[in-house]
Amino acid sequence: MAPISPDNTPRFRIKYSVTGHDHDFQIRSTNSPSAIGAFVDSFLTPLISLLYGVTITSVEHAATGSNVFLPVTSGIEGNVYGGPGGSIGEVPWNIDFAGRSAGGRKWRLAVFGMKSLAGDYKFLPGENTPVDNAIAALQTRSPGDLLGIDATEVTVYSYANAGVNAHWQRALRP
Repeated sequence: MAPISPDNTPRFRIKYSVTGHDHDFQIRSTNSPSAIGAFVDSFLTPLISLLYGVTITSVEHAATGSNVFLPVTSGIEGNVYGGPGGSIGEVPWNIDFAGRSAGGRKWRLAVFGMKSLAGDYKFLPGENTPVDNAIAALQTRSPGDLLGIDATEVTVYSYANAGVNAHWQRALRP
């Protein structure tokens, strides 16, 4: 497939802090900031028991054709998902949701702050109710909430991967 410019769709950048470090994830969507806030809340809420205190610090938006992200009010700024804690060794731990756009492009969304990596680094359907519920929220969203880089709707897979992010491993080494 030919490459597509990253600014091909409108994007929301959700910034958050967990275990003393700042992270973010991007959602491509044509919906309003408040709709995106409700959508993000719907998939993070089921994960509360599995996360160290993920605090949403800000939400930003970039229009199609722009790489300039500007702050917006989504209604989730300041929300905390999960409990306190987390050691320096757990900073790289994340859950990674995967899928594919209707046009065939790969899609993923990773959230840091996981308390567990699952026995085999994969949450299969039926293995973990909170993960199943988060996946269901990603799958049963409103039209336009979740687009691929090609501006088509995303089909989210029924499993999630757990992992230890190599970038954060290197960043934390003395």
